[in-house]
Amino acid sequence: MQTTAAPYVLVGQRDPLVTRVRVVLNMLGSDELDRPLAEVLRGIQRANHLPVTGDLDEGTLVALDMTAH
Repeated sequence: MQTTAAPYVLVGQRDPLVTRVRVVLNMLGSDELDRPLAEVLRGIQRANHLPVTGDLDEGTLVALDMTAH
């Protein structure tokens, strides 16, 4: 499966997908992709040799074993 680097949710945006990610990561917060969550995502991206953006994109969701929208 080929993944795209186009983000689904950018840092600072709100989306129900952010809530799903927080559940997977056992991380409290709202549906906003805030700075603390972005830092966690950057660590996941680094560990999985993905572009380190802090945004939610397809590659990051794959690394989290999640499917997109």
